[in-house]
Amino acid sequence: MVIRIHNKTVNLFSSRSPVTIISICLLMLALLGWIDYLTGDYSMIVFYLIPVSLVSWFVSSRGGLFFCILSLFTRFTADEAVNSFTLTNAALHYWNLFIEFLFLVIMSLLFSALHKNLDSEKTRANTDALTGALNRRAFFDIAEYELNRSHRYEHAITIAYIDLDNFKEINDHLGHTTGDRLLITVTKTISAAIRNTDILSRFGGDEFVLLLPETPADAAATFLKKLQHQLDLVMSAKNWPVSFSIGAITYPKSPPTVDEVIKKADMLMYEVKRSGKNRLLHIESPEVIYG
Repeated sequence: MVIRIHNKTVNLFSSRSPVTIISICLLMLALLGWIDYLTGDYSMIVFYLIPVSLVSWFVSSRGGLFFCILSLFTRFTADEAVNSFTLTNAALHYWNLFIEFLFLVIMSLLFSALHKNLDSEKTRANTDALTGALNRRAFFDIAEYELNRSHRYEHAITIAYIDLDNFKEINDHLGHTTGDRLLITVTKTISAAIRNTDILSRFGGDEFVLLLPETPADAAATFLKKLQHQLDLVMSAKNWPVSFSIGAITYPKSPPTVDEVIKKADMLMYEVKRSGKNRLLHIESPEVIYG
């Protein structure tokens, strides 16, 4: 039950802008202040935790702390309007308000820290630890969505399989540290060249897969040739004797499953390997060849 409520809340607010969330929470505070005024000197602190936690989770920790102050001000204003306490118990009443404020602050900080930790864990679970590119599992999840979208709207989609030629020699002669630097450099070079909607994943030790949504064959061929040239320039500048074998396939519409697409791009890449490496072999399903 708690998990279902959490999931529904996340789905409801995660797509909202910070301004929208803050506006909703301000309305909540106003409503709580009015209820506080009607009920008299009864603690509503648990309900004030709702807007505080929402802002802390979906906006920022500073926003959450600011709402803690607003909650204290709202509680104080409602109590002053009621004026249901006497001078003899005023000190105790204000002390209780202060304790409630500290409770909200602590919970706000806990919600913010929990959200950051969950985001960090999610990022680590979906990305390659060395390069920061998506890992294989995360890629398949996103690729499945993109292929379904391509099928629904009949948009072209391209997938490229990139393998580093002679990478083993780098590790053997220059060391694994240099090999790691090379992989990071390749990832940064590709990431800088692609669009925000494109997906880059590290599939293996020296293998990368690139998904280009809404990219027809002619645009994909032009981009991949340019990308290979940029990668070659970076390798030459670093004096790293590494080249790139790329197999790519474009589906104008209705692509097959993710497994089939990856397998086809992988086969094209190995065909490049067998023919002498350092080349791009790009086909448009089912027959047009670019290279």
